[in-house]
Amino acid sequence: MMVAGNTPDRHTEIAPTAPKPVLTVTQPATVTSLLDVLNLMDQMTERIGEDKSGDGTSTGGRLQTGASGAVRAASPRDQAIANLPSEQVMQKKLQEKIRTEVRLLRKQIRSIPSSGKPGAAFKLNKMYARIRLLNRLLATLLESSFDVVKRLFVRIFIDEQPIL
Repeated sequence: MMVAGNTPDRHTEIAPTAPKPVLTVTQPATVTSLLDVLNLMDQMTERIGEDKSGDGTSTGGRLQTGASGAVRAASPRDQAIANLPSEQVMQKKLQEKIRTEVRLLRKQIRSIPSSGKPGAAFKLNKMYARIRLLNRLLATLLESSFDVVKRLFVRIFIDEQPIL
């Protein structure tokens, strides 16, 4: 509290302070309304296939029936997931992809010291850290379960996301 016009020895009058704003947090009325909002957000982020014919009669990548709309064709991603190769083939492809990535990083590492640019040591450190992570991933890939191999395969080859 602040003392108005007094010395530190005498506290006779207390100055009024500004009122503090009150922050109220409201909870959703029901859990179902929260789930509805989450489902709506998921629907907005779904990937929708486009019709490549260009005639403007796109169905959004899905086959629809007359009034019911119950029958839908699978997306290309779902078809690719349904036709996954065996576990050994997936492991071999993942190993090749990781080794290729390590090879490219090592090639980039060889060119960095000769550049002499500021931040070269930082870049080298980051690249060596990435190589260590990739090698660790390669080692754990050999002893991981089919489910882990399948998820990593889908992420890298079907969704075309980076390894790390």
